[in-house]
Order: sequence, then C-alpha cells, then structure tokens
Amino acid sequence: MLTEEKIFNLIKEKRRFLETFENYKIKISDSNHFERENLIGVYKIRQYTAIRTGNNNLSDEIGTLILNLENYPGNKLRFVTLLGEKYYGIFYLTEDFNKVIGYLDREIDTNEFDLMKQG
Repeated sequence: MLTEEKIFNLIKEKRRFLETFENYKIKISDSNHFERENLIGVYKIRQYTAIRTGNNNLSDEIGTLILNLENYPGNKLRFVTLLGEKYYGIFYLTEDFNKVIGYLDREIDTNEFDLMKQG
C-alpha cells in the first residue's frame, strides 16, 4: 500500500528543494477521473489565459506540463497536492503512483497558507 511519505519521496525526486515530509500536508485524490486528454485541453486553455494576461512564466510552466501529459502513454492519471508553509504544488502521477508525469508549483505567503490549510 502506498503511503503519503512514499509519494512525497517520489515527488521530492523532481523537486529536490523540498524539506522533510513532516513539513507538508499531502492530499492524494482517490478519484481516477483524471484523463490525459481532458487535462491537456484544460491546461491549453489555462496557458492561453496566462499568455493573454502577460504571465509568461506560468505559460512556460503550463507548456512543460502539457508536453509531459502529451508524452504520457497512459490515459488515467492520479492527482496529488502538496502544501507547505511557503509552498504549494499540484502533481500528476501515473495511475499506479510510480512516476511523476508533471506538476505546477509556486511559492505562497502566510495568508495563502492559512487559507489553504483550512480547506
């Protein structure tokens, strides 16, 4: 059985700057409704919005996520969120949780952390 700590360690392979497991709140979606093609469509719209608002960094990050999703041979993905005091990330993993396909993450401030922690 997969544990939050094992998934955290898998994510940490991609985001090496993360601290220790105890410093984060991890949510693992139990849904298997994350289909690759649907996610690609959603993120293409979000990328277009980022371009229109002049957020080039976000557009580039979303572009990388889209490429990773397009290169993933499977159809279903798993969704994991990671919340730390100054960090928030969403990660898409393979259906069997053995590889990170792509992610979006960012630094957050204390107010955002407090709001997200409640939810």
